[in-house]
Amino acid sequence: MTPRAGLRLSGGLVSAALVGIAFHLLGLPLAWIFGSMLGSAVYANCVPGIGRTHLIRRAGQLLIGSSVASVLDVATIRDVAGYLPAMVAAAVASNAVGVLLALPLARLAGVDRLSALLAALPAGMSEMASLAADLGARADFVMVAHSLRVVLVVLTVPVLIGLDRSGAPLPAGPAGGSVEALVACLLLGSLLAYGASRMNLLNPWIIMPMSVGVALVLAGFQLAAMPSPLLAAAQIAIGFSLGTRLKREDLTRLPRATLAGLAASLALVAAMMVLAAFVMPGLTGLGFSSLALAMAPGGLGEMIATAKALGLASALVASFQFVRSFMTNLLAPLIILKLVGRDRGS
Repeated sequence: MTPRAGLRLSGGLVSAALVGIAFHLLGLPLAWIFGSMLGSAVYANCVPGIGRTHLIRRAGQLLIGSSVASVLDVATIRDVAGYLPAMVAAAVASNAVGVLLALPLARLAGVDRLSALLAALPAGMSEMASLAADLGARADFVMVAHSLRVVLVVLTVPVLIGLDRSGAPLPAGPAGGSVEALVACLLLGSLLAYGASRMNLLNPWIIMPMSVGVALVLAGFQLAAMPSPLLAAAQIAIGFSLGTRLKREDLTRLPRATLAGLAASLALVAAMMVLAAFVMPGLTGLGFSSLALAMAPGGLGEMIATAKALGLASALVASFQFVRSFMTNLLAPLIILKLVGRDRGS
């Protein structure tokens, strides 16, 4: 990275942090995420060439993953594991809705079926955009559609949770714990995440510190809670990375595709919220507040950060989100071959 590029990137991060601080001082909900997202979006559209923000996003994800591990104990791990059938059912349902939306999305956006399918499936933006590039689909459209969906989820789902009065969140986790164990989780998780990223494994910068934390807890070590300033920094990093995706030129260059992607995102979010409100509580015994974030088709890091900010069951949210993302990436090649493989001669 050149000094000028580093200066532009630093300026964007400072802008995001300042707006996040302002939102926090005003007492606004989700201040660190919303504020940093707004600050970085404005900065990225005023200062061209901000560059790649992946290192900042990864740092935020490492902190978020470690913070989830810090609220775990053996009982919590056992309780969360008991919801695995519900996690699989939610993942299958969200993928089914995504498949149903693919054809109307292709017609509304004026893109091919493969691009629409990759844009509608509820997986991570980077994974689906990379797959689109590998298969010759519209990677730009896929990136815009996924970015809009994550922003839509971050903006709307907390509002729905605020209107809900049923179902208290699960316990936040045990008090006390070892600072040394938390540091070990963060450092070892970083090393494993780097190695996993070289092998293109799924969401390593969140999953690996969480996995290390689970191993430490099962081995008898209790992690200390993540300090509030580090949690705020993690949320700023996540919001900053999300805001830099909202480039005016991308949205105006693909106006029809942008509107179609927004409509499809609304439909997917609405379908999952209906399931979270009326179906899953009866199957799991969980309240809507926890299920809404657990089933929302947003990014793994964004949903965990939102759960932490709202004081909800971040371990449960992380587990639901990971299972859905993992299953979507696992099923995507099979879905592509079944639905569009013949059209593309593969």
